[in-house]
Amino acid sequence: MKCLFLPASILFVSFLNGNYSVSTKTSSIILPDASYLGSANWYESSWFGTFFETTNSWLYHTNLGWLYIPSSTTNNLWIYNPDLKWLWTTATFYPWLYVSELKEWRYYSNQKGFYTPNTKQWLNKSDLIAQFTSSLYTSASYSSGNLVSNNNLSAWFDRSIEINGLMLVIAGEVGGQIAVPDEWAKKVAQTVKLLTDPNSEGIDISSQEQMIKVLKGETGTWHAGFSSVQRIAYGSGADYSPNPLTDLGRQSYLGYENFQDSNMMNDMIWYRNSSDGAPNSIGDYDIAEVLEHLMHTIHLYGVPGAVPNSSDALQWDPDFHSGWQTSELYFAVKEAVDNGVFNLADYRDENINSPETYRVVCKEYLYLLNFGMWEFGQEFWENGTLSPEWSDQARTPTGVKELNPLGFSIFNSYIKPILSKPSLSALRSIFQDNDSGISGYQAD
Repeated sequence: MKCLFLPASILFVSFLNGNYSVSTKTSSIILPDASYLGSANWYESSWFGTFFETTNSWLYHTNLGWLYIPSSTTNNLWIYNPDLKWLWTTATFYPWLYVSELKEWRYYSNQKGFYTPNTKQWLNKSDLIAQFTSSLYTSASYSSGNLVSNNNLSAWFDRSIEINGLMLVIAGEVGGQIAVPDEWAKKVAQTVKLLTDPNSEGIDISSQEQMIKVLKGETGTWHAGFSSVQRIAYGSGADYSPNPLTDLGRQSYLGYENFQDSNMMNDMIWYRNSSDGAPNSIGDYDIAEVLEHLMHTIHLYGVPGAVPNSSDALQWDPDFHSGWQTSELYFAVKEAVDNGVFNLADYRDENINSPETYRVVCKEYLYLLNFGMWEFGQEFWENGTLSPEWSDQARTPTGVKELNPLGFSIFNSYIKPILSKPSLSALRSIFQDNDSGISGYQAD
């Protein structure tokens, strides 16, 4: 087989956001059974065809184009294509491809395109992609804004993205710290899209749309007139001078106090989090960082008021909720504490009947419960555990149901219908070690 050389139009380095790299090697890392073709990094697989391999899980397939393969075995091959999105196949099934966007199988032929068994029709790539849009639910409630410069956010933040009811605000070059990269902001935005996917299995679309209205603070919602904001900054508060997280420091950033007082916001998302010392460089820990703090924001300012009766059930803030000590959330937290699932050491006075303690405890509890029900703790927490704060026995739905049945009920009643569980492969394609990976974020 004649080896190919990629023209400049194909080697679109900008698409890979600067993460494209090549080093000469004679054996494929992605498909070890492939044969080396004698030209740097070109291989031929007996079942998958001819491809050019980079060093960061991307390859160029002579028929399918650029593909990202986060990990591979011939028995389980997840493939990401910028146009076709996620595909799945195996050495046994290929050229049959499971098209995740359609949740259907297609047979692939380089000459004919993609075969649909139900209609017995062949479609070219463009026609197949057109089916994605026609098969997905869309409405004006869902919007993916552009990353834009914004001078109305205070001296600390200089850019924003509005995504499905949530405003992301991104710290600029200020206080002696460099600016958060645009691509990191887009990675967070893409994660919001994954968490608010109306086409995900089990989603109650009307309730999810109501959650978006609540996040926006639309008229008739419990924090009407106050938009939900997620702050994104670099490193830690201490990396800025003055520290904007201190009372004195926040006064030093023009407009920041007013911005805080005019919106609903809670925790920070830190790019290259250095709160515990050296900046983080591990992709899975980035996932934990982003998901935890997005969940804090969405659980507090979007979930209550989305599903019917959730406002009464999820009373987490004594300043807003007079009946908090008789709410479902209160009793679920109490049960988790009493059963040894949730350890309140280091939570203020460790007493959930203290309003300030209860407020913080609820925020963390909902995140820990969500991680347990999605089995994300074992994947993304350091060494797969957060014990003794959260029991290892409650890192699965089975464990939560056994040890914290009231929490199990809260999740299934009020969170599961509106928050979509991102796939591990999607998250790990976005967040890779040393800040590699690409967001895949596309504005409307």
